[in-house]
Amino acid sequence: MQTICIAMEDKMLAAALAVPRISRLINSEETLQIRQYFYQAGSRAYPAWYLFGCRAKGVEGLVEQYLRQGYQVFLAPASLLKTRIGCQIIDVQFCGLSFSSYQALIQQKIQVFGYLPEKFSSKAVLAAYLRNNGGKRYLPAQKVYQQNSANFLPPSKDGLYILKSLFGAAGRSSDGDHYTVWQRESLEKELPAVLAGLSAGEGIICSEFIITNDPYAAHADHVVHKMHFIGANPYGTVCQRFIHRCDWQNLRKQGALPLPDFIGEPLITVGTVDQICEFYPFAEALAFQTERVIYSADFIIPGDGIPRFLESNKLAATFAERFDPSMPALIDAYAHMPIQILSQAIKNLR
Repeated sequence: MQTICIAMEDKMLAAALAVPRISRLINSEETLQIRQYFYQAGSRAYPAWYLFGCRAKGVEGLVEQYLRQGYQVFLAPASLLKTRIGCQIIDVQFCGLSFSSYQALIQQKIQVFGYLPEKFSSKAVLAAYLRNNGGKRYLPAQKVYQQNSANFLPPSKDGLYILKSLFGAAGRSSDGDHYTVWQRESLEKELPAVLAGLSAGEGIICSEFIITNDPYAAHADHVVHKMHFIGANPYGTVCQRFIHRCDWQNLRKQGALPLPDFIGEPLITVGTVDQICEFYPFAEALAFQTERVIYSADFIIPGDGIPRFLESNKLAATFAERFDPSMPALIDAYAHMPIQILSQAIKNLR
């Protein structure tokens, strides 16, 4: 019988197990007992829903899905991946893994599921891979700056820009600060000071802020679409839409605003990507990401109907709510993906 170890970030696994901390391997017998108890016990912390299942969420959980396939299932905190665990397969969908650690596991003839290269956490790297995969038309006009960069701005039809760090998600940079939206005149004036405030080697992205006038959302001026992917393929046809109405009056008055102050709270609805004329060519351009992994892609559609890629996020998809009630939960479908030890995409990173 094959053995598989599901690794999860240490604090998340502790929360899922309802313990203060965890630093050891959970063997297959313990895993089975814990899954049976937690699935029947009702309310639990959200990491437990996706690991052990949750009736209310319609999720069977990764442990159960692998048990049904005949695996002996072990659990481990991500910090243990630096040691020899002794399983034939290690699933890292619930955690990050450095490329050097990934290579070390492959050299031990261990299959790795759920791996997304750590460099893809950088928005600049994602943009470069998308551009090199024939997806230039799916990128907003943008420029990456460092401390000593020339401070000219990328083009913007509407004279509106957003500043964001290379790392971050959900409208916040890695340090927790909000992205900021700027009018051209204000940013031209302040950009030298912004760049001077960067530390050596630190980068920042300046991108055109795209106005949508979305006919499928009562002509809302800022609509972000979130679509789940299983490897190179969209998961179904249903996406999530975050519909915003922007505070133009306040922006004109201030010249710059934190992103949430400008776009406000979203109305969250579902939509279908079949209504987006270039969605599938756009999805094909995202296929540089590895095959056996789930992630979500955020994009926005301006008036020309061509999607503009914002970012992709493995964590957002890993703990995702179900968009389409007619389809299995994403984590349950992920467990049945075809097995590949090493994709061409990862080979190309060497």
